[in-house]
Amino acid sequence: MTRPVLLPALLLAGLAAAGGGSGALAQQSNGGARALAPGVKVEVAPAPGSGSAPAAGKVDETALRYYARIGDGERLEAEIARLRALDPNWEPPKDLFAPQPTATGVDESPFWTLLSAGKVAEARAAIAEQRRKSPAWQPSDKLLQELDLAESAGRIRSASDTKRWQEVVDAAAARPEAVACNRLDNAWRLAEAYAELKQADRAFDTYRTIVTTCPKAKERRDTIFKASRYLTPEQLRELTALGATSNPATGEDYSSVRSAEAELETGRLLERLGNARPGALSASDLSRVQGIVRDKQDVDGAIALGWYFQKQKNYAEAQSWFSQANGWAPSDKAAEGLVLAYNGLGEKAQARAAAEPWKGKSSRVDQALKAVDPPRGPSGGGRSAPQGPSELDRALARHDFAGCIAIIRSSIERSGPTAALLQQRGWCLLELKRPSEAEAAFVEAQALAAREPAPKPAKGGASAAGKGSDRSPAASGLPQTPTREQENAYGQAIARLTTGDVTGLTRDLPRANLTPTQKAEIRASLMATEAGRALEDKRYHDVLRLLNARREIEPEPRNLGILRGWALYNLMRYDEAYAQFKSIDDRLSTEESREGVTTAWKTIYHDW
Repeated sequence: MTRPVLLPALLLAGLAAAGGGSGALAQQSNGGARALAPGVKVEVAPAPGSGSAPAAGKVDETALRYYARIGDGERLEAEIARLRALDPNWEPPKDLFAPQPTATGVDESPFWTLLSAGKVAEARAAIAEQRRKSPAWQPSDKLLQELDLAESAGRIRSASDTKRWQEVVDAAAARPEAVACNRLDNAWRLAEAYAELKQADRAFDTYRTIVTTCPKAKERRDTIFKASRYLTPEQLRELTALGATSNPATGEDYSSVRSAEAELETGRLLERLGNARPGALSASDLSRVQGIVRDKQDVDGAIALGWYFQKQKNYAEAQSWFSQANGWAPSDKAAEGLVLAYNGLGEKAQARAAAEPWKGKSSRVDQALKAVDPPRGPSGGGRSAPQGPSELDRALARHDFAGCIAIIRSSIERSGPTAALLQQRGWCLLELKRPSEAEAAFVEAQALAAREPAPKPAKGGASAAGKGSDRSPAASGLPQTPTREQENAYGQAIARLTTGDVTGLTRDLPRANLTPTQKAEIRASLMATEAGRALEDKRYHDVLRLLNARREIEPEPRNLGILRGWALYNLMRYDEAYAQFKSIDDRLSTEESREGVTTAWKTIYHDW
C-alpha cells in the first residue's frame, strides 16, 4: 500500500475537531451553571420549561448526554469542545443533566458502557441482540460512529504494537478522527510510525499539529517528551516554543511546556556525564547538572558526578558527591566510590570506615578495599609487599578495566599466574561485558588456588583467608568474610547470570560454596531476571510475587520499580500503577517513567 499524501492535513482537521475551544467551558451566564469537575462547568436551566434548547438535530448530542449522565467530566469537556468546533454557534443544552427518554424506549447506556471499557466486539454483539429483540430500533448515529472510531483506533494500536508502521499510517489515513486530541495516544503512534519509516518531516508535522491544536498543557508537554526520541534538538526547541504559545486555552498554564526542553536537556547532560571523558563537560553544563541533582536528591546522578570527578582525580569533589549519595540512600555503590575517593585523598582510615557497613557483604566494596590495603606481593601474588598502591590498584581506582586486563596479562607473562591475579582478571572481564571469558578466569583461579599454599594465620591464631576457614559464621557475630574459593564461586555465578544461564544457576545455587550474603545477592538477581521473563510472558501475578520476594532481600532498584508498575497496569490496578510510576518519575523523570505515568493516567480517565 502507498502512503497517502494528504494525511497531515487530514490529521490536522481531525485534531482540530476534537481539541479546540475547551477553555470556553468555564463561562457562565445569569442562568446559572453546574460544575461537573474542576474547571468544567455547563449552563443549566434554572427551572423546567425556562429557556429554549438549540435547534434539534443540528448536532448529535447522544455522546454528550451519556458523558453527563455517568459524570465523566474529562470526556464531557472534550465532547463539548468537539461539538463547538463543528458548530461555533452551538451551546450545550440546558437540560443536559435531565433524564432523556428515547422514542423506542431502548436505553443505549449499556452499549456506551461496553464501549467506554474498550469492549468493542461485545458492544457490537449487544447491539445486534437488542436489534433482534426490537426490530424497529436503530442505534444512534453517534454510537455507530464511536464504534467505528474505536475499531480504527484498535487497528492503529495493534499495528503499532507489532511494529507494522505502514499499516499504522494507512489506518490513520482511513479514519483521521481516530488520531484526534481525544485519542492522543494514537496520534503519538502515528508520529512514531512516520519516524520509524524514516519520514522525519511527516513525524515532525504530526508532533507540531498536536502541540498547536490540542489545548491541554500536559498533552503538549508529554508530546514533546515523546518526540524527543526522534527529533533533533533544534526541532524540539521549535516544538516547545509552538506548544507554549500557539492557540492557548483559557485556564491552561503552559509553563510546564516551556520547561520540557530544559528537562530533556538535563537528561542528555546526565547521560553524557556517565560517559564523559574528564573535563568533557563545560563549566556551565556541569554546574547545571549539579544543581539539578541537588534539587531532585537524585542518588544515581550524585554517584555519576562522583565518578566523573574521580576520573579527573579531583578526589575531594568526588568524595563530596559520593557522601551526598550515601546520605540520601545508603548503598554499596556509593560506599565503593567513597572508599576510593578517600583513598585518593590519602585518608585510609576514613576509607576503611566507609567500607565497614558493607565489608564482607558487597564484592564491589571488598574489591575497592584492595586499593586501600593492597594484598601482599605485586598485585596480590604473595611475594614482597609493595610500597603504596600498585599499577593494577590504580587502574581499578580509575575504573580502567581494559587497563586492568593489560596489566594482569603483562604481570602473568613476567612472573607467572596467581589465583589472585586470575580472580581479578575475571572481575575486570565482567566489567567489560565478557562473561564467558570471566567464568573461565574464575574457574582457572579456583583450580590454581587449590594448589597454592593457604595464607598463614594472622597474629593471634585467627585464619585470614584459608580454604574453608569461613564456612560457618564467626563466633563474634561479625559479617562472614568470603574465602578465596567462595569469591571464585561467586564470580562464576555472576558470569553465569550475565550469560542468561538462569535455569542452571537456580538448580546449582543451593549447593554452591557461597556465603549467605552472596547467595542472597545471587537469589535476588535471579528473581529480577525471572520477573522480567514473567512480564514478557504476561504472567503479571508472578511478576509481583517475584518482586515482593526479592524486596525482602534488598531494596528495589529503579528498573524493577518500572517493571512493577507495568505488572500493576496490566492487572488493571491502574491507580496503584500510576502511583508507582509517579513516585519514580518524581525522583528522576526519564522517558520510561514518563511513559508509565502518561499511560496509567490516560487509562484511569478512560482514553479509549
